[in-house]
Amino acid sequence: MLTRQNGPFKYDVYLGFGLHDMRKVDQLRSQLERRDILCYPKYDPAQLQQSTKSSIVYGVAHSVKCLLYVSESFIEDAWYMIEVSQVLRKLERFSRDMIVVLKDPQLVDLPPQLKEHCTDLTRAVRDLSTLEDPAFLDRLAAALKRGV
Repeated sequence: MLTRQNGPFKYDVYLGFGLHDMRKVDQLRSQLERRDILCYPKYDPAQLQQSTKSSIVYGVAHSVKCLLYVSESFIEDAWYMIEVSQVLRKLERFSRDMIVVLKDPQLVDLPPQLKEHCTDLTRAVRDLSTLEDPAFLDRLAAALKRGV
């Protein structure tokens, strides 16, 4: 896995998501990496030797920003509470714009602890085709690069 060489952060963005969203988020990751954004995904077949908890802690700590793809699968994930607490703890130490929440269009409502982190990008995901829309991806990339 590629990393940034200088500074405390090896990745531009940590990708948090539910196991059943892996295919969707992997396509999103591919699009972001084409836009020069290095991603550290929570679930990555290349990192199978690492426990999920270690992956979450390492990924959040070593990434400039955190992108959470919030779906039923994410909320029902066994690691959900640990993941959200790691991200919110980092948020307290750094800036508010270090978290980007994308809501799955099928999810009725965001969990309360993530609602306050809604942005125009959160509301822009109206259906799954949004995740493939070049204009949306450019806006997302720009938001993730700010401050990088």
